[in-house]
Parts: sequence; structure tokens; C-alpha cells
Amino acid sequence: MNALEKLRQRALDAKSEALLVWRDGNFLIEWYADDTARQPIELMSCTKSIVSLCIGILLDEGTLTSLDQPVAHFYPEWKQGRKARITVRHLLNHTSGLQNVPITSAEIYPSPDFVQLALAAELGAEPGTRFGYNNKAVNLLAGIVERASGRPMDELCADRLFAPMNILDHFWQRDQAGNPHAMAGLKLTPRDFLKFGRLILDQGIYAGRQLVSAHYLREMLAAGQDLNPTCGLLWWRLARDSVYRIDAERLDLLLKEGVDAAFIERIKPLCSVEYAGRHAYYAALEAALGANWPDQLSAQIGSLGLSLSTVRLSTIYGFMAAGYLGQYLLIFPDEKVVVVRMTRREDSGEFDDLIGLCDGLLAEHTKQPAS
Repeated sequence: MNALEKLRQRALDAKSEALLVWRDGNFLIEWYADDTARQPIELMSCTKSIVSLCIGILLDEGTLTSLDQPVAHFYPEWKQGRKARITVRHLLNHTSGLQNVPITSAEIYPSPDFVQLALAAELGAEPGTRFGYNNKAVNLLAGIVERASGRPMDELCADRLFAPMNILDHFWQRDQAGNPHAMAGLKLTPRDFLKFGRLILDQGIYAGRQLVSAHYLREMLAAGQDLNPTCGLLWWRLARDSVYRIDAERLDLLLKEGVDAAFIERIKPLCSVEYAGRHAYYAALEAALGANWPDQLSAQIGSLGLSLSTVRLSTIYGFMAAGYLGQYLLIFPDEKVVVVRMTRREDSGEFDDLIGLCDGLLAEHTKQPAS
């Protein structure tokens, strides 16, 4: 079984609804579970990556003066106190320090106004000092886009991104106050979602038109901060070689921050071991904590803005938008390959081995000329 067949079969086993593999102008795979899978599917957290492109448009046109522009410029109530130091960049690279509950159903979805919820959040850490994946903080970007441009974010994206890319069938969820969600909520067809991979491969040009500057794309896909180099500005970075390590000093800090001592004891055997690649690291976590280790990790440290491990990266070979249920857009610039996997099925799993399967595909197909 070749790499394409393995990928297709795994997508089927993982209860995917759509799998698209595009290489340099041609589809190697365009598979749908049924005709409904050709219709818009929610991107989940991949929505964040589209929001980052919207921020790039505002920077390109000067509506935003800088990524380091204080959020207080748009929300003067933040001009007092520590929140005055929070910038747009902090929201994009998950280092705002805003208090956050990882489970969105606990705080965010019950809220009638996602932007006001973020504005009212307390600071759990000094801005720029901790990396913590933060849905609440990201939602504030919708308010900034509207205050900067005078238009709701979903309308701006529809005009400046979707229309030029011939994306006509889309839907963006709003909260009760009318704010489009920034953390999730955008629905696109799998084919239209793939177009964003092509946009990035072509340095922000689509159908001959520069939609986002190459300068912003470079910054968006670079390490967004030093605390977690796998994350850019609401995009993830894929490295050929990565080394994960849990240090005793980090566990001591987590214990001081109130993490359960029994949880720390279960992690301790993993200390000071270097794990080559995320799959080896994830396997070690599963052996220590069980199959539900992601949920345990989120419950224990998700709100602290601290990671369990440090990571060293070597060569960056790809970029990724990723969301709940295993929504993925993978971009491999050197091979000119874009991969989309989407599903609406709650029983699908996260398809965590997709990247490894794509690595096999790249190894097999980079030796072959594009047809």
C-alpha cells in the first residue's frame, strides 16, 4: 500500500468526512464521505488562523499601525493597570496573560458577549511572560478588527479575502451581542479551506491579486514568541526534528502554582528524558497518564499559561491550522503540497497521526514529478 492509499484508508478509519491532498496544481486525493461533506463544515480552532490573515490585511493597509499596538488604543478602559501592556501581538501569540478556562463551554459559550468577557478577564500572568493557548483572548481580536476598520470582522473577511478567492458559501457564527467568534465558528467547504494553503504557498497572492503581504506572512509563520516555538501567530509550525523535555524545575513551579501533587508524581518519571519528536513525547505522556492525558493536562495546567515541557526545533518544513475533532490544513512549501482533513463527527477522534502520514507522503512524492 503506497503513502496515498495509507492516508486515504486512515482517513476512512478515523471517520473523516473530507480528505483533500493537492500538489502543485493537481489533486492527488479529493475524497468525501458523502455529498454533504462538500458543504461548509466548521473549522473549529482553524478559524483562528483565518483571523490572523485578517489582522495582516489591516496591518498592510495601515489600519493597524503595528502588531505591538496596545489593545488599550482600541479599548481605553485598559489604559490603567497591567492590562495597558497587552498588545495585539500578545493576543496573536497566546502570551496576553489573561485568565482563561480551557473548556469553552464553561465560560465562553454561555457568555452573551465574547469580547466583553475577554475585556473583563483578570490577568493571570504578566503579558509576554507565559505561553498559554487562550480562546478568550483570541476572541478580543474580533472587537479590535471592528474598532480598527469600522466593520465587523466576518464582513471584512468576506470582502477582502473570501470574495477575491471566489469563496461564496461560508458562514461565521456570532455571539448574542453580534460579535463574530474569533476562536472558532467559521464554516467553509473543504475545497475553499484548501485555497488558504495555496494563498500561503503563493506568498499572499491569489488569482494574480496580492491579498495579504508576503512580509506579514513571514512574520505570521515565524516563531511568535520564545516560549513555544511551535506556535506562530495563530498558526502552528512543523519541524523535521523536535526534542521535548520535562525539567524538574518546571514541575516544581507547577506544584507552587497549585497543580495537584498526585498529578506531578505521575509525571516525575518522565523528567530529564529527551523525547525525539512529538509522537514519542505523546506516547510517554499516555504511558504515564493514560489515554485521556490531553484532558488531564488541560484540566491541570491549561489555565496557568505554562507548558509542561520545553521544546527545541530544527528545520521548519511545514505549517498547520488545527482544530477540534481533527480539522486540519497542512502546508508544505518545498513540496508545494496542501492537505485538508475535515469532519463533523464527534466520534472521529483527533487524527493525531495525520502529520506522520503526510511525512510518508512527502518522502514518496517528492521523488516524483508533478503530473
